[in-house]
Amino acid sequence: MSFAPLALPSLANVPGAYTISSGESFAYPLAMSLLESGVIAAEDVARRPRSEMAVATAALTRHWNRITEGMHMFDWNLRLEQEPAGYPFEPAKRTDQLWAMIQTTRGPVSCKQVCIGGAITELERVREGLGQTLLAALYDAFHMLPTVCSPEYTFWLAQHTYWYGESDEKYAVEEAMAMHDCKSREELVDTFDFFTHEKFFAEMPKWAARPERVLSRHQVRRAAARDDFAREVVGAMDSIWNIVQFYGPFAEVGTGGAGLDAIDLALVVRWQEEDVCGRVIDDFLQYVADSEELLLASSVTSLKVDGGDIATWLKQMEATAMLAKAVEYLLNMLGRDEFQTKTLVRVFA
Repeated sequence: MSFAPLALPSLANVPGAYTISSGESFAYPLAMSLLESGVIAAEDVARRPRSEMAVATAALTRHWNRITEGMHMFDWNLRLEQEPAGYPFEPAKRTDQLWAMIQTTRGPVSCKQVCIGGAITELERVREGLGQTLLAALYDAFHMLPTVCSPEYTFWLAQHTYWYGESDEKYAVEEAMAMHDCKSREELVDTFDFFTHEKFFAEMPKWAARPERVLSRHQVRRAAARDDFAREVVGAMDSIWNIVQFYGPFAEVGTGGAGLDAIDLALVVRWQEEDVCGRVIDDFLQYVADSEELLLASSVTSLKVDGGDIATWLKQMEATAMLAKAVEYLLNMLGRDEFQTKTLVRVFA
């Protein structure tokens, strides 16, 4: 995977390449903060950079390339903004804070995808509940990373797109029947293609959207001991949780702090290629298309410019990236060709 060059913030109506002449500019406090916190190193100034912005760019690019080195599924590109694009108003840009945004290389829904349903089903054959238990643990790891569109996340999108934010479709069905003057639920579904729970779960079990740890750790190990693939998967999951326990703290990632609808995804993890994931994502994007409050990122974190916030976040992102690479290793197992009839990973469209 290739990563796009890091884009740094610029002030309105000021060219991207310019020389800072005032200590009140944004680039000057940013560069000073990076220097004082050790982000800028001797190698970043060896060639006499033309401006504070240039040296900040060089230092941050070097750090981010090191963080993401070796990733082949997750699509993480760093962008720093004084204000995340998407707010419906234009407040005065502050020089004492910035937003660290993680985006995909080519924009929303340009990420890769991997199908894991066949492998999880195979684990269920080893012992009922094994696949569900391991899936629940995997989703917990996803929650520590920039937005991953799993069956769990896809179900959340469906709730907000079709069912007024509710997991129960009953109220939405009643409203739609009244609006379309339908005499029955079947008429609504057949005539107006109303999206139902049955359609969502046509290709996957209901627990795929909300898996639970139905087996204990001891039961998982006993089940895995009698199957080579299960043993391999459990070993990979153990590696993930060893990282969680011993290599933190991890960076604050996610999109909740911005108060915007995220429309970028770092990776799509779906049950199988014939599931409804593609339709749900497309419908969600159409649903929020008219909203002015959209976030073109899979993660956004507010950081103070002064002090060591940026350096601390970058250090914590090293641990987060280590976790992501361990998750990729597991997803490679779950997405093997032997568990599906089509491609393992392709560009999501």
